[in-house]
Amino acid sequence: MNKNISFKDRMNQYYSENKELMPDFPKNMLLEVTNACNHSCVFCANSKMTRKKSLIDFNFACRILKEAYDLGTREVGFYSTGEPLINKDLEQYIKLAKDIGYEYVYITTNGALLMPERARSIVESGIDSIKFSINAGTKEKYLAIHGQDNFEEVYNNLKYLFEYRKEHELNFKIFVSCILTKYTAVEKEIFVEKFGKISDNIAFLNCKNQCGVMYEINNLLEVDNTEDVPMSTYCPLPFNKLHITCEGYITACCADFQNYLAVADLNNTKLIDAWNNETFIQLRRRHIENTLEGTLCFNCVENKNDKILPLESKLSAKIDDNCFNKRDEIIDRIKLIK
Repeated sequence: MNKNISFKDRMNQYYSENKELMPDFPKNMLLEVTNACNHSCVFCANSKMTRKKSLIDFNFACRILKEAYDLGTREVGFYSTGEPLINKDLEQYIKLAKDIGYEYVYITTNGALLMPERARSIVESGIDSIKFSINAGTKEKYLAIHGQDNFEEVYNNLKYLFEYRKEHELNFKIFVSCILTKYTAVEKEIFVEKFGKISDNIAFLNCKNQCGVMYEINNLLEVDNTEDVPMSTYCPLPFNKLHITCEGYITACCADFQNYLAVADLNNTKLIDAWNNETFIQLRRRHIENTLEGTLCFNCVENKNDKILPLESKLSAKIDDNCFNKRDEIIDRIKLIK
């Protein structure tokens, strides 16, 4: 595996046309070490999520790491809907993954908690790449987007990590991603000037109806006249990536905030059986046949806000229209920008 490819190329490599009802076991896994987050990004559903905030069980995580590796998984990211640095056991998971034999271990973080001591600890554990999610190029807009005034701290943390790597001649990647809104898209040059010299690669992505539960960003935050074209006409995630929630469920999506795409409870199911269970097979079939109506996938792929049902109600937290809407908060944040 080439560890030196760009962040965008890493994203693209999972968009192969592998549409089989029972595909090969995935090479890549996201293991959600927590669904809690210390930020409340305006385009993100985390702050309106009603799932119980929790950390993954340590013994369960160790078991899944070994089980997935034995089935052929070789890359693992320790994050999904939350901020991974909230979990104090993160370094142990990274080290265990490398000891098991994983070829590529990575995290995405907002970087606010990655102070020098924690950064050194993460690096010493054997991390292969760290991606900072920084979604504005100026302090003022950062506060409006992230909901926290950590712009300078994050910049200093990133700068320290970059200089620490250079000083010690270490070989891990440092990426930065920026989710653009109509209010921050004009900051791309400022952003590159600020962060380009202290990172290996910057990826700009346009905000969208995240996993079909952020419909309210339409018109309020979406970028006009986008040049960002979809990497594929279908969603590859149910076919070639493994997503494990902090509760211990297998889900079809990395941004499944309410577990509406959870298909099995791995606390009492083997990983290979869950990957090939009937609920997952039927979801893949609906992707192939383009009959996703009534699922979270439909709202995501088609940018809709239709009534949907979870795949397995006993594993999900209900999406209630009365509380699962962020429109008023988005409008208040926009006022800060203006």
